[in-house]
Amino acid sequence: MIRIKHVCLFTIVFLTFSSCKEQYIISGKVTDFSGSPLDSVTVRLKNRAFNDLYETRSDSAGNYTLKVKKGNYYCLYAIKLSDYRVTRLEYWAWNVPVYGNLVINPQYDKMEIYGVNVFEPQVTPQETYMIYFRPMSLFKGIQLMEAQKVDKKAYEQAKRTEELLNEDKIVDISPATITAGELSVEINGTKARIVGINKISEYGRGKIMYGYMVQVVKPGNNEKSKYDRISITLHSAETGETGKSEAFIKK
Repeated sequence: MIRIKHVCLFTIVFLTFSSCKEQYIISGKVTDFSGSPLDSVTVRLKNRAFNDLYETRSDSAGNYTLKVKKGNYYCLYAIKLSDYRVTRLEYWAWNVPVYGNLVINPQYDKMEIYGVNVFEPQVTPQETYMIYFRPMSLFKGIQLMEAQKVDKKAYEQAKRTEELLNEDKIVDISPATITAGELSVEINGTKARIVGINKISEYGRGKIMYGYMVQVVKPGNNEKSKYDRISITLHSAETGETGKSEAFIKK
């Protein structure tokens, strides 16, 4: 009987310890592009169905912490909800691998860098990455809604703004062009050389939007991590807006 109790106690302790080991911390500081902290920013971790799995808010110094189960998450986003589509658009991180404590420092303003996808072209050696993203301008979004005579409040509160448009099939809220001088790509904190930028039309939910495919040369830094961390910052000369996004890709 004593042996059975000991076995049960050991099992409970082991399972509790294992459960604790399966959880890690995502933390960071939310700022604008001048480095000023942003308070009361909602930070959410989502799955592929875009369900919110974890949520927190930044404090007065811009700091936030999320305690999450280990695993790979579809995306993390950050925005002060009262700012959304009024004064700013959100920050995104994609394909977030949580297999240890992770620091993500969101920065955002008026340019949203959405839907980042990264892959290696099928050329040996694999010395470059192809990076696709869809930049969306707050200024051009408001202009489009005004041209369509969409109610301002409806625009600010809509889940998907393209659903508010009339018969116009093109949602043109991306910069008309992007040059290498407007774009910065870093891989594991080291700047990558941009060797190609191409504008691409993207179909979704019955509308055409515009994104960009960028090819960069890997800088060759010897990170021991199983993932490369790719950071994209765009400052549009056309609109004067800045945005940032990050994505992780398994090596």
